[in-house]
Amino acid sequence: MALPSVQRVFLESVASTDPEGRFIEVNGIQTYYKKAIPQSHGQLLQNQQSIPNEPNKPVILLLHHFLGNLYTWRHHMQPLADNTGCHVIAYDRPTFGFTERPTKWEEGRNPYTQEASVEFAVQLVANLGYENRKIALVGVSGGGSIICGIAVKYPDLVHSLCLLAPSIRHEDQGPPPIGRHILGSAPGRLFLKIALYQYLPITLFYHNTNSIPDWETVVKPTYRVPLTLPNFYESVSWLMKYFVPLDLLPYKNVLAQKPILYISGDDDKYLHVDKHREVFDEIASSCPNVKMEFKVINECGHLPQDEKPQEVLNSVINFLLSLQI
Repeated sequence: MALPSVQRVFLESVASTDPEGRFIEVNGIQTYYKKAIPQSHGQLLQNQQSIPNEPNKPVILLLHHFLGNLYTWRHHMQPLADNTGCHVIAYDRPTFGFTERPTKWEEGRNPYTQEASVEFAVQLVANLGYENRKIALVGVSGGGSIICGIAVKYPDLVHSLCLLAPSIRHEDQGPPPIGRHILGSAPGRLFLKIALYQYLPITLFYHNTNSIPDWETVVKPTYRVPLTLPNFYESVSWLMKYFVPLDLLPYKNVLAQKPILYISGDDDKYLHVDKHREVFDEIASSCPNVKMEFKVINECGHLPQDEKPQEVLNSVINFLLSLQI
């Protein structure tokens, strides 16, 4: 049996400080995730009773943003499970958090492409035992484009979409090609190391960091811890090098087949709220008979789950309950 890599051992050691975190292998990558189940289910387990099989209940999957990690959902996971009766999963996408960052891969299996991110999320759900369940998808920014990619490629798997300031338009997904080429080079990697060490978390993404719960004690540290982990800067550079935006809006008719909650901050400096409204209207007009909601959160920037966690949580819960989840 091959010995585990130094990277895997190190990541497991650092992550072990949180007893709720778990690892599972997905497509050969050691993946860090958390799962929340309704408290009523937890009580049944404590009493050594089986959890009732509810095949009609979807599983809720949360996808974080570029340079984020699953801790961005710390205010959301358990309340979502308790209020909907669903199991809730969040994970660190490859490159980020405590998930392994591959340094080599077989031809055609590059883990740093957008298409690979779509396949990875679907496989994670299957590996955790939910392959026969619909998925209620929640994604923020770049995570929003990935869940739309899932809805386009695997529409039969998708229950609904909750999009938080998503990057859906082709031109809004990441830097332009020349920027990706530069950031994917050796000099670009050095620039990333200097810039991220100095400026992460990027305050431009927020309306007012002083209003964010636990900004100094929790939010900033959870963004910065991955900077010290093995192969972080290399994997960010590879992510930029191999990044090709998902072509999503040409498939708006497919996206519009699913109920959609679209949330934007009124002070999104990365993608203006008017652009978000245009994208939502374009999708919603394709299928007017499907439930669609557009919500603007006041005094909020590009990452509403960080800045206004309770408002986001209430909106997602109310939306899912309205679908008789």
